[in-house]
Amino acid sequence: MNTLPMTRDIELDRLRKSLVSPPNTSAFRKHLHRKIRRTHNYHTTQNLHINRLIQVAEDPTATRLLDDQPDTSAFHIKAAVYFSIYGTILVAALQIYAAVTTLSLSLFVTMAESCCEAISNIGLNYLHKKSKKLNDSTRWPAGAGRLCNAGNICFAFALMAVSLVLVIESIRALASKEHETGGFHVPAIVAAACGFGIKLFLAIYCFIFRRHSSQLQMLWEDNRNDCFEYGFAIFTSAAGAKLKWWVDPAGAMFIALVIIVTWIGTIRSEFLELCGLGASPSLVQEIVFLTLRHSDMILQVDSVHAYHWGEDLFVEVDIVMAPERSLREVHDVSQELQDKLETVEGFARAFVHVDYETSHMPEHRKTR
Repeated sequence: MNTLPMTRDIELDRLRKSLVSPPNTSAFRKHLHRKIRRTHNYHTTQNLHINRLIQVAEDPTATRLLDDQPDTSAFHIKAAVYFSIYGTILVAALQIYAAVTTLSLSLFVTMAESCCEAISNIGLNYLHKKSKKLNDSTRWPAGAGRLCNAGNICFAFALMAVSLVLVIESIRALASKEHETGGFHVPAIVAAACGFGIKLFLAIYCFIFRRHSSQLQMLWEDNRNDCFEYGFAIFTSAAGAKLKWWVDPAGAMFIALVIIVTWIGTIRSEFLELCGLGASPSLVQEIVFLTLRHSDMILQVDSVHAYHWGEDLFVEVDIVMAPERSLREVHDVSQELQDKLETVEGFARAFVHVDYETSHMPEHRKTR
């Protein structure tokens, strides 16, 4: 049922020929740079989209939503996840030693975050594995993929609560009439610097493979933010001990506020996915392109809807076939299309509805 007419191959050749070399901005004078840069960006974006469509047509089962590349680095993904888990535990131990030794509020903020992060990494990794195994059609008929979103939200609220407590403590320290510059403890600063070095290594490692996994993308963003926070905490702790007493509590309050603002954004994105956020228009176009090329029996794509069901997407496709087609032919084409869509990474489920005309509103749109 997947035999495609020669016209489809001609269309694919036309796509390949439509690729354009973007103009080089260095070859033009300064006052023309803005216009040339816009043209360059336009053609670059178009080329990326065309290449994506060509890839979808040539090998739809290898398509990935995150980086448009087949996954060839599963070992590195697992290594990055476990490095992050055990590395975060080691960082937490170093931060506890540094904070308890110096009694620095800045280091207490990073200590609280590293401890929460170590616990959450273990918990989220457990939920990620658990969600893949919970396929009981009675208790979990739609799968358990949204457990990861719920875990991220719970962790974010816990970390924000701890950060809020440290903001209050920083304000109390700044408002206090009794204050003095603490001692500068070299071993504690070295321990905190080692924790910063581990986070920097994890950030670089996760950055290299971040587009192969949504889990690594989140770890990369987390480690990148931690590098800034840990480095700034080391500076404010040392400056508070050697220069001015207020640098340490002021730095602690700033870091805690940054953590709160950062995780508010994370909570928002997780809630949007739980609420059914729609996929990007470019992804919908790719689904339409893949559907039309699936079989020459498909005359038209009536509608396509792709929306989040947790981290993954649900896809609903309405196709049109000739009324004289037999039930067997209609079933085989639609079932093969559904199976093809469900092999694409990031698609949790696919639903294919077949009709012989487009004058009516699709049934699943009426009930919403």
